[in-house]
Amino acid sequence: MNKVIKNFAYQSIFQIAKLLLPIITIPIVSQALGPKGIGIYNYINSISQYFILIASLGLNVYANREVAMNRDSKEKRSKTFWEIFYIQLIFSVISFVLYLMMILFLVKEYQLLYVIQGLVILATILDISWFFMGLEDFKKTSMTNLAINMIAFIFIFLCIKEPNDLYKYVIIQVASIILSQGVVWFYLKNLITYHKVTLNGIMSHFKPALTYFIPKVSIVLYTNMNKTLLGLLSNKTDVGFYSNAVLINTIFVTILTTLDLVLMPKMSHLFSKKNTQKMLEIINYSLHFQLYFSIAIMCGMWAIYDKLVYWFFGLKFIQLNDYIPILSILIVIIPLGMGVSRQYLLPMNRIKVYNIAVIMGAILGILLNLLLIPSIGIYGAIVATICSEFFVTFIRTRSFIKETHFRFDLKQIFGNLAIGLLMVFCVRQLTGNFPSTILTTLIQALIGATIYLSLTTVCKINPLYNYWKLTKVKEG
Repeated sequence: MNKVIKNFAYQSIFQIAKLLLPIITIPIVSQALGPKGIGIYNYINSISQYFILIASLGLNVYANREVAMNRDSKEKRSKTFWEIFYIQLIFSVISFVLYLMMILFLVKEYQLLYVIQGLVILATILDISWFFMGLEDFKKTSMTNLAINMIAFIFIFLCIKEPNDLYKYVIIQVASIILSQGVVWFYLKNLITYHKVTLNGIMSHFKPALTYFIPKVSIVLYTNMNKTLLGLLSNKTDVGFYSNAVLINTIFVTILTTLDLVLMPKMSHLFSKKNTQKMLEIINYSLHFQLYFSIAIMCGMWAIYDKLVYWFFGLKFIQLNDYIPILSILIVIIPLGMGVSRQYLLPMNRIKVYNIAVIMGAILGILLNLLLIPSIGIYGAIVATICSEFFVTFIRTRSFIKETHFRFDLKQIFGNLAIGLLMVFCVRQLTGNFPSTILTTLIQALIGATIYLSLTTVCKINPLYNYWKLTKVKEG
């Protein structure tokens, strides 16, 4: 458990940095590029994601699991590493060639931006984060990514000043990804040895990786198709509004799902030792811990959004006041679904359930996008996003409960929600006449956190306090 705590700390440091850096860079980029510039970047990025998907083949999750199950033998993990690396190399090259053909025959504007963004597809060759995750060694990747993100932030701060700087912004983003994936190769020296592999050995990973590729296709479709279809059926400016509205919530989702990422290799290891009971004990605590904070953050967004948007995104993005409150429900929905998947379905090899959920969610999302975007524009994309994410989480959680007879602590969950709503009311009443400044947002956050933490502790529905009490009893 100490290793899990250390890994959680390293990942948290990195994820907190990922939270803090966007808090600084989003205002700079949004106010410099405007809704259209942000929309163009996100539209092109959404296109490139389909080709990155082909390049990675679903290997990330599969490889993480394979390394975790072979980590005790240097020879086995070396063989696993090289076989997976070569199949990743093959599909990355194929995907990049297809991407260049698309630019040549289908793209009529922003061709150079497409080419620059396409380098991220080639960078997939260097992505070996799955290896370190499988070893439960999060320090190296977390600290490396943190350093490179800091450098990228400095360049953004110095270079991004006006709408014409869109090309510079794309170059900075692409360069930071390539560097972060390339530098970690220097850490491999004492962890693996070169292992000669055969074509049969390489391709032996193709079929099992494909089972992870299918749901990944679905995930990319229902997370990116909104931006793609908005760009095609509406306009790039709407893509900019939608992307920033989703981004502000995604920042918090990323933090909340850090624990899942840390626990997944441990859960795979426990499964290989057939220690299912220990898995369920960890899941019970982690899911309630996650829900406690996700409910708090969702309610926090409802409390502060209108004061936040003006100073954070700028006057050009004032329309986000209409979108952010609706999308904030994703802060609870997405982490719950990901928690069940990463901590139970994937380690227990319940790939069928995992696949069914995301495939059906993707189909639902695409249909809703096609139906709603032409008639109600950006609201259609928002409705499609929420419905598809809710459906995926529902299917995953229902299967998990059915198999394990897991019982959520409804007293804690509904109690947290009630106190969260009370927090929203109090914060908005107390700060309603405050100006839209960063100081106001900080005051709102402080008031909200104090109310939520205090009342949940008094009502004995704070899992942090309850865990601390339990630890004290055991020590006593």
